[in-house]
Amino acid sequence: MKKSYVLVYLLSHAAALAVGFAIAVFTLSAFRPNIISRSEREITDKLTEAVRVIDSYYVGDYDPQTLSDRAISAMVDGLGDRWSYYMTRDELESFILASMNRYDGLGVVLQSGDDGILIVEVYGNSPAAAAGLEPGCLITAVNGEDITAMEYEAAVAFVKGLIAEGTVTMTATMPDGTVKDVSVTPGSFEIDPVSYELLDGGMGLITISNFEDKCAEQMQAAARQLIGQGAEALIFDVRNNPGGQLAELLDALDFLLPEGPIFTGRDAFGYEETKTSDEACLDIPMAVLINGSTYSAAEFFAAALEEYEWAYTVGEKTSGKGYAQVTVTLSDGGAIHISSIEYFTPKGKSLADVGLTPYAEVEMGYDDTLSLYYGTLAHEDDAQLLRAEELLSGELKKAS
Repeated sequence: MKKSYVLVYLLSHAAALAVGFAIAVFTLSAFRPNIISRSEREITDKLTEAVRVIDSYYVGDYDPQTLSDRAISAMVDGLGDRWSYYMTRDELESFILASMNRYDGLGVVLQSGDDGILIVEVYGNSPAAAAGLEPGCLITAVNGEDITAMEYEAAVAFVKGLIAEGTVTMTATMPDGTVKDVSVTPGSFEIDPVSYELLDGGMGLITISNFEDKCAEQMQAAARQLIGQGAEALIFDVRNNPGGQLAELLDALDFLLPEGPIFTGRDAFGYEETKTSDEACLDIPMAVLINGSTYSAAEFFAAALEEYEWAYTVGEKTSGKGYAQVTVTLSDGGAIHISSIEYFTPKGKSLADVGLTPYAEVEMGYDDTLSLYYGTLAHEDDAQLLRAEELLSGELKKAS
């Protein structure tokens, strides 16, 4: 059976945070479908034998699609690589949408609350925002069904089930204490991967939530806007950033760094290629906020800036990823997302299983870590941000 292949490189953490149909940055060694390797023959023979046993002896009914999905998933899991996995057709569709910073649903981030489900974030341009829901709303009933007595996980599962069926009506206690019934119709919406604000002391804060579509473009625009508003130093927040597309990472680094190597990749056949930055750069004091949930492209972003001595890194040790993945679609519409490139920092270091230890280590307690995740941590309570501001204030004083 002829297979079709869609090849896209990325640096990402999970299938829900994925890559779209971009042009491959590296040249793959030629795929040779007509050459059957010994390992391929052995695996194929064994799988065929297993299917014959099932067909000959199993007394129940089974779905061939489910069986093949699970078999392929188990095979990829057998590689022992946490970054490689199998996706069904539906999972691949969600994967592609996420790479475009597009999502389906209501557009809310939920948290367990007292006597209900608390909305802690509402994405702009989402159905929830259009319906008037906002952070701080407490959901107590959905479609007339009281959820206050349910365990959080059960309540969320119940709500998700209703969302899948269409419009839902939520009984919500609004932040001002009023109670309203709000009807929301799930739909597609886009998010911006970059947000920014001007802080005191001549510093700009640029928060990058992922390195998917529009990241580099929005990051550059944010930097220019902040500098135009008077920022003399920049802080990049890539905490809890799962990574994203290699092309977005390279564009972001090229904008910031001076001429020189910024990324080296090596494929399974030993082919190696180095990407470089041009001489145009942004030469002002910088810092990057990182933590244990700073993955792949985000982790590499911080490491490259630090190696060029272009930015302080502040926070906690990062995850330690050193492989880029390619997504290969199969004939039935599923896909295998598999590690295909080993990558190295500008100085030739691998971050695999090592991660990046920040220049200034600042541990964050559980409550603050949770608040940071939900976007409710105030700047004055953010010890990592405060340390970055302190370091950059010192740099600005030296320059004055």
